[in-house]
Amino acid sequence: MNKESSAINPSSLEYIQVTPEDHYVRKVPAYHEIRNEFKIYDGLLASRKPLLIQGPKGIGKTLSIAKWVSKKAKMPFIQYDCSEGTKESNLIGRSIIHKSGTTPFKLGVIPTAIELANKAKIAVLCLEEVGSLAPAMQKLLNPLLDWRSGLYVDALDKTFHLEEDAKLIVFATSNPSNNGGIYELNQDLKSRFAIWNWNYPETKDEMSMVNLTDIPKEFSKGIFLLAMETRALEKNGSLDYAISTRDISDAFHLYRSYKSVDGINAEQLVLDLKILGNYDAEDQIDTIKSRIESIFGKAMFDVSSKTQ
Repeated sequence: MNKESSAINPSSLEYIQVTPEDHYVRKVPAYHEIRNEFKIYDGLLASRKPLLIQGPKGIGKTLSIAKWVSKKAKMPFIQYDCSEGTKESNLIGRSIIHKSGTTPFKLGVIPTAIELANKAKIAVLCLEEVGSLAPAMQKLLNPLLDWRSGLYVDALDKTFHLEEDAKLIVFATSNPSNNGGIYELNQDLKSRFAIWNWNYPETKDEMSMVNLTDIPKEFSKGIFLLAMETRALEKNGSLDYAISTRDISDAFHLYRSYKSVDGINAEQLVLDLKILGNYDAEDQIDTIKSRIESIFGKAMFDVSSKTQ
């Protein structure tokens, strides 16, 4: 029997069907593009080339993709968080025990994305932190990303492949190895992607990416400066964590939440919870406290340090 073209035998294991409606994007936070991201992503609709975005954590890699998808009409979106513990059952699928006593096959993320694309005629798959996948798991992605546009599922004796009139746009994101990546990407996997390297945005661009409403100018200026300093210190090895755009956005959100609460100094609380809280090593805590004192003044440092 030719496994590449065989269909499921009615007496064999059946699989759970998927529906596009369950994977439509419902709500995405605001995103301000600074790299013509949406135009780049629009180009993928024609090229169908998989895209890998590499860059530090918290700078909007996945958010930019989700926002782009949300602007499209009825485009199913699957976001899968890769990890060191990701197994073949997660990517390909596995049999499950149903309450009826049957053992249907639950499709993994790859055949699910293919099925959704075939049904909706277009779908988007985003593989988060693909560098966290073990080398053997990375290889499972290869047939999806090249001319084959599919994969064979042995348990079902079925090949899932994209139909001629269907498109599956595949994104992947990855942090630098010193910023959360676990494995080097296989060369054969990298060669299947177009690769776009992102860095932290310039301060003027970063200011446009976060909500500055009700944030005192001097405090916001100090947070941006502190973030820049942590990034430089991470780069030279003095710190193992750099303040990201996401951290800044969260810090300002916290400030707005506490600025009117009696007995709470919102600026001090933000520095404690969103800056100092990211560090465990005593020498790094001392470094950050020193930078807080330098930027915000010793009074801010003295009061905030009492909560440590």
